[in-house]
Amino acid sequence: MRKYALTKPSTSHDIKKVMIYETEHDGIYLFVYLSHRDLPAHNDFWFDDLEDAEHFSKAYFQTSKADWILIDDPMESCQHDLIRPIRRKNNSYELFENGSWRMVELGI
Repeated sequence: MRKYALTKPSTSHDIKKVMIYETEHDGIYLFVYLSHRDLPAHNDFWFDDLEDAEHFSKAYFQTSKADWILIDDPMESCQHDLIRPIRRKNNSYELFENGSWRMVELGI
């Protein structure tokens, strides 16, 4: 399960978006982003369970249950912190679109 939320503006942080990724076997990741755009995460946190990740996000980034938007889990070999099916290959990124992979610039 993956979901993301936009954060509330704050003087205590520059985080614009957060994403929670609940893996099957490796726990819960909370990715934090400096942009609303679909770019790689700035940082991440790891939790044992979903409730802890949601509580952390609420406490530090003022997210509420209504803010979360569910998204598909990442495709195999794709970046977990990106919404679109994007994989890193060598020193570049590829986007899976219309049944094939094509090079893409992420504008990092």
